[in-house]
Amino acid sequence: MAIDSSGIHHITLRVTDLERSRAFYEGVLGFDVQAPDLDLIVFGVGETLIALLPPLEGTAEGDRFSEYRVGIDHLAFAVAGREELERAVELLRAAEVATRGIETDPLLGKEFVCFRDPDNVQWEFYSR
Repeated sequence: MAIDSSGIHHITLRVTDLERSRAFYEGVLGFDVQAPDLDLIVFGVGETLIALLPPLEGTAEGDRFSEYRVGIDHLAFAVAGREELERAVELLRAAEVATRGIETDPLLGKEFVCFRDPDNVQWEFYSR
């Protein structure tokens, strides 16, 4: 018997600099910060909450995300369609965030936009 889940409730990311990350997620991507705190920032992406926390004690100085470690490879969030992808590309490029623009997934035939946050976490906005 499978567990009945309606999806992802939240994702927590450890970031090297809370204020820099807040500026990126709120200022560049336009996400609405719902629970700002000195040691925690929470914003919503659709029905999923994203929490940003500082590094745990003992984290190596200068550590950055790498998909070459076991764990999360990237985060992909759905958008309504090409118009929203085009808007994402405009916002990212205006903020000088590297992106190759709209790409097409060769396996699914879906369009997406890929970019990285200030801690090198890869994000995708994926067309439904």
